[in-house]
Amino acid sequence: MSHDTFSFQTLPQFLAEALKNQGVTEPTDIQNKMIPEALEGQSLIARSQTGTGKTLAFLLPALAKIDLQTKGLQVVVLAPTQELAMQVYEVAQSLTKAEPIEIGSFIGGANIHRQVEKLKKKKPQLAIGTPGRLLELIEMKKLKLHEVKVVAVDEADRMMAEKPSWEATMQIAKRAGRDTQFLFVSATIPKDFSEQVADAAPFVVQIEAEGGLLHTEQVNHLFIRVDTRDKIDTARKLIHAEKIEKGIVFVNQLDKVAETAEKFSYKGIQTLALSSDQGKQAREHALQSFRKGDTHILVATDVAARGLDVEDVTHIIQLDPPASPDSYLHRAGRTGRMGKKGKVITFIDRKEEYKLEKYKRELRIELEESFLAKGQLQTK
Repeated sequence: MSHDTFSFQTLPQFLAEALKNQGVTEPTDIQNKMIPEALEGQSLIARSQTGTGKTLAFLLPALAKIDLQTKGLQVVVLAPTQELAMQVYEVAQSLTKAEPIEIGSFIGGANIHRQVEKLKKKKPQLAIGTPGRLLELIEMKKLKLHEVKVVAVDEADRMMAEKPSWEATMQIAKRAGRDTQFLFVSATIPKDFSEQVADAAPFVVQIEAEGGLLHTEQVNHLFIRVDTRDKIDTARKLIHAEKIEKGIVFVNQLDKVAETAEKFSYKGIQTLALSSDQGKQAREHALQSFRKGDTHILVATDVAARGLDVEDVTHIIQLDPPASPDSYLHRAGRTGRMGKKGKVITFIDRKEEYKLEKYKRELRIELEESFLAKGQLQTK
């Protein structure tokens, strides 16, 4: 099979269908290069810039390997932070709506006793989590690795930079055994990567993918300092001040989508929710209405906005700052298309300040501080 003709249609039908429903039709470069190799069982480390579709590049082949008839753990996905793990979990959920795959999320910071209780009732076929917590559950013999076929590691370079995470990752990899397929994705390939993983994964092939998202000159990146409790109210004022007729408001949690949309609607803003929980009809309706201009604001999560292609979106408001620079790019890429002007406005509360530096550093963008005064958006 030549790799330039890879199409999502070669995946199990439920995955191809789920992608189509999300509006994802064309594989990105990394998906083109990684998925066919991964489906053939090759262990890989794929380097690809932020914003190129890495999550699907490892998740799709991993999900394709799950034998639905076999109970028990078959795929493990490791992520460096709780937020990232939850993001991958949400993507996995959205891809398996039509297929009863058991997915469990196991992140540090959540109550381990509750996780153990959950595991007594239901064994996941796919476990997604942070390495420390997953290792803990494996050592307690609550998760068993003997049937694991694939171990995927998201943001491998970040994982390596944190010693405890990397040691736990390698422990899990060794326990999974040498026949396991390993899929690493990373923005950079650390020096001597293959040697560092050789104990656990003897044969890892390196793949390089092209291109990240474009930085357009036309997009302004702003942030506003807002206390969490004032975010919705500030967003409402901002929508009025900027007279937004085509804007997307991003939230991080699925359960916040409907609630946020309802609050806006109640304040007289033409708003609809777009979430990965919705059926196809509801999604299509929201998009049509937004395209036609009957709806001025869409409230969405990252997953819901996959494949979302609407011309002339003028504003992106991030009610919650994105979990990763990847997610920032993905959201920002929805505006400023075809050289048109756009604004990306991120709400930052005190606890989230540290993220600003991360976006500036990793995305090489200038973030300007702004505020609302006299019904106008002003920059400092």
